[in-house]
Amino acid sequence: MIGKILDGRYEVISKLGEGGFGATYLAIDRKLPDKDQCVVKHFSPKATDTNTLSHARRLFENEAKVLNRLGNHDRIPRLLAHFEEDQNFYLVQEFIPGYDLSREINRHKQWSQEKVIVLLEDILEALEFLHQHHVIHRDIKPSNLMRRQQDEKIVLIDFGAVKQISSPAINTQGQMTATVVVGTPGYIPSEQSQGQPRLCSDIYAVGIIAIEALTNLNPMQLPRDNLTGEIIWHQQAQVSQQFAEIIEKMVKYDFRQRYQSATEVLQALQQFKVGNHPQKSIWRKAIIGLGMATAATIIAFFIFIPRNQSLLDYNNIPYGINIKYPTNWQKTGTPDHITGNVVKFISPKENNTDIYLENVNLIVEELPENHQELEQFTKFFLDEIQQSYPNSKISEKGKTQLANQPAYQVSYTLEEEGINIKRLQVWTIKNNKAYIMTYTDNVTKYSEHLPTARTIINSLEIK
Repeated sequence: MIGKILDGRYEVISKLGEGGFGATYLAIDRKLPDKDQCVVKHFSPKATDTNTLSHARRLFENEAKVLNRLGNHDRIPRLLAHFEEDQNFYLVQEFIPGYDLSREINRHKQWSQEKVIVLLEDILEALEFLHQHHVIHRDIKPSNLMRRQQDEKIVLIDFGAVKQISSPAINTQGQMTATVVVGTPGYIPSEQSQGQPRLCSDIYAVGIIAIEALTNLNPMQLPRDNLTGEIIWHQQAQVSQQFAEIIEKMVKYDFRQRYQSATEVLQALQQFKVGNHPQKSIWRKAIIGLGMATAATIIAFFIFIPRNQSLLDYNNIPYGINIKYPTNWQKTGTPDHITGNVVKFISPKENNTDIYLENVNLIVEELPENHQELEQFTKFFLDEIQQSYPNSKISEKGKTQLANQPAYQVSYTLEEEGINIKRLQVWTIKNNKAYIMTYTDNVTKYSEHLPTARTIINSLEIK
């Protein structure tokens, strides 16, 4: 297959893997100017009996149909093509640079509760989209979760086992027929092993991954209670009782006792956000998570659009926000429920010596009752800055306006990774949430990009 050109455009350059129903290859699209890389799945089951061929073809066709119906989603590889050639079937997908999660979840180090919570949020945000479309993945496991190189987000791959929920089939004898068992031992629950997968079957698999990370135990080695069938794992991990209860509900033996969708688990994890969990560490993480940042000198804010500067609209309906940003700036990131990061806008690289890319970042966080007033939150946030960066120097601070709301702003300098940076943070409170806009840059260049940063910050609309 190496070197072969399929459908007159996809040139196979290397082999990625092989399974029971065929092989997966890395290819380039010769018809695109940049010869973009893509993934080609070659359908060629090893067994040749009629039943196996029929089942394999059905899985292959189903993967193409579901991927096509799901359309373009940031956490699912796009379907690029699906064709037959020389009595062979091929499916072409978007290539996701990165590595699968089996590299991270090894048997040498236990993960902390905080790290697993972030992982769960990441996986469940991707899985939520599938469940909203009534689609079961059926093979959630570390090797089918890609850590995308671009932003380190989790992307679901290998949809060969996907199943769309439909009414049970009835055979000629009037009996319900079960689906063919698909999945990986250790990650599939009892109902799926009996050919009756449900949305909560995926939840079980995600819970097993969490236990695997927390305990360093292979899923096949996890002990079970002989009477209840429940997994015994809590004693092997260092977690809070509240978090343990969430994991235990995810992996209940009886599917009726589990969370029924990814959305339900995400809602349960809300208790570990600011306001429902010790706040200091998470808020500090939110601040530090901005990366190297810079502030601008605090003066009265106003909308300033540089000459000849055209703007694009960033509209996030779930968060009810709209922001304008320059066409030559890059929009990156997906909303993160743990850190509160919603979006980041990064300036273009000026030349090969430009090692620091200035950016504007937005954080949105739910607030506890004792921080829902601007004055209360401001005191708390200023304390957090001082504790997170004890060597920082605040140059100016004071009241301002943001999104037509009373706001507060602060600028300070600090050193990170040998670079002197300056940071401007502006925040307001609305709907019991804090909206924090942060402009970041190298000290020597912040004033140069300040007008554009002001344009982005002051364009924030909160609906």
